[in-house]
Amino acid sequence: EWPEAETLPARTLDDAASFQAPNGGMAYFVARDEYVSPYLSAYTALAFAWLSDAGVPVPEAVETRLHEYLETFLRTDTAPDFYTRGMASTVRAVALAALAKRGKLALAELQRYRAHVEYMSLFGKAHYLQAALAVPGAEAIAREVEEIILRSSVRSGGEISFNEVLDDGY
Repeated sequence: EWPEAETLPARTLDDAASFQAPNGGMAYFVARDEYVSPYLSAYTALAFAWLSDAGVPVPEAVETRLHEYLETFLRTDTAPDFYTRGMASTVRAVALAALAKRGKLALAELQRYRAHVEYMSLFGKAHYLQAALAVPGAEAIAREVEEIILRSSVRSGGEISFNEVLDDGY
């Protein structure tokens, strides 16, 4: 039994603001700009979109500030010092997917990151593909990225597996 299970999602969303730094990004423990995690921020925005799609009310002020943080993150091409090129590209792909899911991504912004696809992990490529599928006019980009992802696959015996080599930063 889990008596508080029904109220846990609402309580968790109510707590979201306490993990949001002044710059709008999300932090794990201390909500200060220097502790913001771009990945946590991007994935939180994606989770907010999923929850909203499921009919769960998401705190609008938190989500708006989070989208503003992600838009700034994408425009400034900055990332934590320990991010490798692949990690930074992958996190940006998750941010693009989150913004696209909420209808807040322009085709030009998606195209800007097209050259970074080769550096993304498969996880990043899959999120970039999700973004492309959600942006009108990005059908050619979606087909291209789908082909790139499929080239990482091995098919045998009715199964398919995807393989990649990640740098040490992951």
